[in-house]
Amino acid sequence: MCNKVDDKPKLVVLAAAYKDNDRNMAKIKVEIDADLQDLIPQFTENRKKDIAALQELINSNDLPAIAALTHKIKGAASSYGFMQLSEIAAQMEKLSKNNEAAQLANLAQDMKSHFENIEIQFVPMS
Repeated sequence: MCNKVDDKPKLVVLAAAYKDNDRNMAKIKVEIDADLQDLIPQFTENRKKDIAALQELINSNDLPAIAALTHKIKGAASSYGFMQLSEIAAQMEKLSKNNEAAQLANLAQDMKSHFENIEIQFVPMS
């Protein structure tokens, strides 16, 4: 979710719930199809690993690997209904493909904070 200004992406704040201190951050409620309930523990475990790996890739400035990993996170998150997580990953993917590394660390922290503060609500969607 980017707005274009002079053909350069302008990052958009995705979650207004962020506060200065992550411990005070409001929980982000995400409604997930109840049919996926058995799959969510593995999904969340995999995303924790991805977020940790992403930080290492940012530290080493491996933009192609960052693009690949954020593409994977974007797709997995949207498939399971975690749309804000997917949007953050999409921003990171675009920046890394455009060799614009300056904002990646901040977005990785936003992704981590967002993920840590998700409150999943399983709802019937069929």
